[in-house]
Amino acid sequence: MIETKIRSNIQPFFDILGKTLVFFKLTPNIITLIAFLFGIAAGGCIYCAHLYIALVLLLFSVLFDVLDGTVARLTNNTQKIGAYYDLIADRMVEAAFIMGFAFLYPQHYLWYLFFFVALLLHFSTFVVAGTLFPNISSKSIHYDKSLVERAEAFIAFSSMLLFPQYIHIILGILSTLVLWCSITRFVRVIEYVNNVD
Repeated sequence: MIETKIRSNIQPFFDILGKTLVFFKLTPNIITLIAFLFGIAAGGCIYCAHLYIALVLLLFSVLFDVLDGTVARLTNNTQKIGAYYDLIADRMVEAAFIMGFAFLYPQHYLWYLFFFVALLLHFSTFVVAGTLFPNISSKSIHYDKSLVERAEAFIAFSSMLLFPQYIHIILGILSTLVLWCSITRFVRVIEYVNNVD
């Protein structure tokens, strides 16, 4: 939600960075891989209790995650396979983060499970919506908007790194919002299918 509202204001900054990556001939898929590797490394740092290093790596992961789409649009190279790579990489980074926290702070295991259940439903409904709903955006697939998107997840994960004593509260709020978005999208998909049929 935050990203949707402010993206047009900050996109010129990303365009400058994107043009720099284009100059160095980095393809969108390579940039997605870089974002993925930074994210996985951040998860490993959480496991090793290096939370501030994990925060810096998370920042780079999110930055490159934004830039892969920017470079794809700048080079007119948007591809469905790139969107597929990006979606899978994002979920694996989220899983690495939660697994890192689970090893470091195992006492919150019920909250980690709650998050994974909410994320599973969220991603499932997102994929189905992307398949069924017509694509009217500049993205290579229909990207269903949500109350919780990349910016909100980044804020929640950053907060967990900065304030680990409140992991259960932060993750509980995030998971509840993700679950709510999943349920509302599930209902919208059913309504759409019933209206089309």
